[in-house]
Amino acid sequence: MAGIGYWTGAPSRGLGLASRAVEMLTTWAFDTDEGEALARLELIHNVGNPASCRVAEKTGYALEAVLPPRPPCPLEGHLHVRNRGATSSV
Repeated sequence: MAGIGYWTGAPSRGLGLASRAVEMLTTWAFDTDEGEALARLELIHNVGNPASCRVAEKTGYALEAVLPPRPPCPLEGHLHVRNRGATSSV
């Protein structure tokens, strides 16, 4: 298992850059020799960030759990996962 994260600056938001980057990195992670052992990737975001939820869903990361607040994150989070072989709409 491994995790994936991203951040976009305000001028780049809404252009699909995060979705394309997440999809490219996901493909690389599952297709590289090192990735052969990877069966799953996780993506966690703040529950108050609907744009990140859309990126996760668009790139084939299914919502698996709502995480309770815990330091350093004061709010609930969403845990999205993508298993090897899952597809996306990017």
